[in-house]
Amino acid sequence: MNGERRTAWAWLPWLGAAAAFVATLQTADDVLGVPPTTTPLVAAAAAVPLGLITTVPALGWLLSAGAALVVSRAFDVTDGDPWPWPTVHGVVLLALVFATAFQPLPGGRRATGALAMLIPAIATIATAFLFAFSVPDDLRAGWTAGAALVGVAGIVTARLQLFPTLPAGAPVPPGDLPHLLRGGLRRAATDWGPAPATTEPSPVAPWVRRFVPWLAAFVIFWTAIATIEASVDIHPLLVPVAGLAIALPAGLVDRNPLIGWRLATVIGVVLVLLGPPAGGEYDGAWPVIFQWTWLATVFFVAVRYDRWTTICVWAVTVAAMTTGSGHNAGTSVTLIVAVTAVAVIGDLVRARRSTSRDLERQTELSELEKARRTVLEERSRLARDLHDVVAHHMSMVVVQAETAPYRLRDLPDDARAEFASIGGSARQALDEIRGLLGVLRGTDDGVALAPQPGVDQLADLVGGARRSGVAVELTTAGAPPPSLSAAVGLSAYRIVQESLANAVRHAPGTEVTVDVRYTETAIELRIRNAPPRPGGVSGAGADAASRAAGSGHGLLGMRERAAVVGGTLSAGPAGTGGFAVDAVLPYRAAAAEAPTDVTTEEPTA
Repeated sequence: MNGERRTAWAWLPWLGAAAAFVATLQTADDVLGVPPTTTPLVAAAAAVPLGLITTVPALGWLLSAGAALVVSRAFDVTDGDPWPWPTVHGVVLLALVFATAFQPLPGGRRATGALAMLIPAIATIATAFLFAFSVPDDLRAGWTAGAALVGVAGIVTARLQLFPTLPAGAPVPPGDLPHLLRGGLRRAATDWGPAPATTEPSPVAPWVRRFVPWLAAFVIFWTAIATIEASVDIHPLLVPVAGLAIALPAGLVDRNPLIGWRLATVIGVVLVLLGPPAGGEYDGAWPVIFQWTWLATVFFVAVRYDRWTTICVWAVTVAAMTTGSGHNAGTSVTLIVAVTAVAVIGDLVRARRSTSRDLERQTELSELEKARRTVLEERSRLARDLHDVVAHHMSMVVVQAETAPYRLRDLPDDARAEFASIGGSARQALDEIRGLLGVLRGTDDGVALAPQPGVDQLADLVGGARRSGVAVELTTAGAPPPSLSAAVGLSAYRIVQESLANAVRHAPGTEVTVDVRYTETAIELRIRNAPPRPGGVSGAGADAASRAAGSGHGLLGMRERAAVVGGTLSAGPAGTGGFAVDAVLPYRAAAAEAPTDVTTEEPTA
């Protein structure tokens, strides 16, 4: 993780370090003969390295191990504790040894090769030696082996990737922290509504989530009234009331966890004020069953509410738990460490749920986009083939209907009117089809083409054009290779088909020549129409062309056909007049970029 991007996961361990600092302040003088003026330094040495556990754990381990060595040599043990430093210090040191295996290098850089094993191994061996020279002789073997096992477990876990990647969260500008903390504190103190609903479906039935917490509250009530007098000096008549107050937060953890947490926090302070009974069986500040209930409310708040509300709830809870240190510092310290762990775990559960929900939403959007893209590709393919087939034949119908009165002599007037009606209807249909195809085509150039006609049908295509009254000549040089792909053959067929349709539309009555040459590497096509002759039959055809020109996709489709198979296509006025289309379609598509064509506008002859 980059240290410049201060994410929530980067500074969240510092909350744990603050809790560890408070806990060490309460217990340092119970373990070591530490002067009061030096206790804050000992507590800082034990707690501060914990803040580096997710960013630079190797540096945190080095600071913690060095501080442990100094503390063990500078102060005497007062109570025979097996560790010559505060308990929190030893726990933090072992946690840092374990974490060093995951990120041994500073700045978020990932170690590779031998370095990835060397740094964690050095930390493990050094920690084992530190325990070996610090703990009493009768415990040396056990604690040394335990420290080594923690380090080995971290190395094995990191190598096998047993832990998933932890969420980094979004970067939080430092200037926004006061506002976010104020918002979290306001929700923690004044939000009386139900907890935010979870958006993901729960495997637990609604009635189970509603009634199980209250069943647990019923069990807690009877346990509390049976054990509370052993922990708190309270009048017997108030025992049921106190038991009810202890159990009520458990029933609220699902629907109103914040209200349950507030009630548990107030009860925790009140029980401390009442004080433990003299000669009681349990010298703790709170009954054990209440401790678990209090921790459960914090966990459910962390799972259901945002991180800033959780931070404020954690801080208030730690402050309330410090009030119990007067009777039993060990209980307070244990609860502070436990509530910190519970808050972090609950926040991670919430973050994982949020990440899973976002991932599901992104996956759904990706599937929708994939389906949409498939539909667009299919539309483009259909539009391409519709244009090649329908527009060609519709153009022939227009030309035949418009030129019939000139080709057929002595037609009666009603027949001429019928041909004129057929030509007008065909032109209108052709315009409407072109408008529809323009919407369907889209802009995707990577649409797959289905095998259809090929070069073997070129003669039939030219013959059909002749039967429609087009003066067209076909010349062929060479023979197609046996390995000619269907895509190349289809492209050649469609290019000739579209060229004939364009010649009929834009230069009716002129002669058209189609030259096809099969070379060693490619098919070479040249389709050329002569210049229109003055007079003749071109008048009606020109009228048809003028109505149909300007909105077609003929040249665009031919360029796409050539580009699909890695060929080139040029179209434009011929040097001797008329219009020419030249295409080169290689038998094997070259791994090059699609060529750029010369002509960008469909001309009219």
